[in-house]
Amino acid sequence: MNAHHQRELVIIGGGPAGLAAAIEARRTGVQTTIVDERATLGGQIYKQLPRAFKIHEPRHLGKDYVAGRKLIEEVEASGVEIRLNTVAWGIWDKSIAIYQEGTDAGVLHATQIILATGAYDRPVVFPGWTLPGVMTAGGAQSLIKTQRVLPGRRILMAGSGPLVLAFSAQLHQYGANVAAVLEAAPLPGLPVIAKLLAAAPGNLNLLRDGLGYIAYLRAKRIPFLHSHVIVRAEGREEVERAVIAKVGRDWCPIPGTERTIDVDTICLGYGFFPSVELGLLCGCQHTYDEGLGGHVPVRDEAMRSTVPGVLIAGDGSGVAGSAVAIEEGRIAGITAALELGHLSEAEASRRAGPARTRLATLERFRAALTSAYPVGPGIYELCTPETVVCRCEEVTAAEITANILPGSADPNSVKNLTRAGMGQCQGRNCSRQVASLVARTAGKSIPEVPMFTPRPPAKLVPIALVAEERPEEEPVAEVG
Repeated sequence: MNAHHQRELVIIGGGPAGLAAAIEARRTGVQTTIVDERATLGGQIYKQLPRAFKIHEPRHLGKDYVAGRKLIEEVEASGVEIRLNTVAWGIWDKSIAIYQEGTDAGVLHATQIILATGAYDRPVVFPGWTLPGVMTAGGAQSLIKTQRVLPGRRILMAGSGPLVLAFSAQLHQYGANVAAVLEAAPLPGLPVIAKLLAAAPGNLNLLRDGLGYIAYLRAKRIPFLHSHVIVRAEGREEVERAVIAKVGRDWCPIPGTERTIDVDTICLGYGFFPSVELGLLCGCQHTYDEGLGGHVPVRDEAMRSTVPGVLIAGDGSGVAGSAVAIEEGRIAGITAALELGHLSEAEASRRAGPARTRLATLERFRAALTSAYPVGPGIYELCTPETVVCRCEEVTAAEITANILPGSADPNSVKNLTRAGMGQCQGRNCSRQVASLVARTAGKSIPEVPMFTPRPPAKLVPIALVAEERPEEEPVAEVG
């Protein structure tokens, strides 16, 4: 049976932004529901161990686990309705179609919605990227955080940004053999260092963490190479070798600089893409900012999107890290309470003031990091014509290029002709690479190329439950 329920506030996503939003909303008495597809709250950064694990010393699991546990316990004690293992697969106006694993499909009719959907690892397409042993840093982190399992025996970390430093050091601390760490960006020069130092006030802990990771890698004599990327993974049935190369500032490999490293695992940490599918289904206006992960929703300072009643917070609105996500979540929760009549304008402004101040401080540091780790366009030029771009439907770069209509800069036509982006991931792994190929052929830049048009279901759901008959008086949501 597809049940229909009315709720004041529905928060989609139980990571840092969603948790912070729920806490603030509940403090004002807002009837709040969190929907999250995971089995536990916390999201990726605060990922919790399965409930079957007994934890005697939480501090041994790291500061992220402890910080997440504190937020989760506050949410659980606040009276928030928590729906775990629940996928939000479509939104029509303020009606959210959900499916709870092992039970039923249903619809939540919300007065206010906060999208706190987070982000996912930026896929990088190169020859051999589909071999077993190639994984994203997020996938490797999940293995370690939830199962206490190392991803491989001899690991190459390739990517750019603070995550590369942090996760490489963490991998080694867990006992992994890290063969080398590749940073695509060049060694920071004096102007970049000056920006980071100028942004240090109020962010000393973040700067200290980064310097600590660098010092750790050097102390352990782990090779750390700036201006290097992986250009190819080799092996018969799984990864056996990684071919790396030096790159220029555009991240394009420099001919004659290739060399091979024997590894059985390649972790990719080239940043993240915001999860914007549900916002697009809502009709929220988006813009393009490569420093924030690409297409991001347009919002005001109160986290309101361009669609009334829909607020967006955290990495799903632009990748800026968990500290930013928490402050944005707080503001979103306060704004939802204001819109629902639980707070006056003056009280909402007073409550949101500290979060806004903290956000301004964090934004200075994020901007400095973006200048230190700008994404180079060469990251989209590593594939060869034979490289599979859409791994779900096994569509190669050559097939995509051959099906770009003359004069067209719309990847949706390629999607229709090749099925690229129609598989289980719904284009999350291939959409940006397809857009790059279309842009190159059409003589455009990637920001000028639209995204794949999203269609519900945004996530995989059993069609039998979705198609189940609803009561006649309830609106029927078309799936297409």
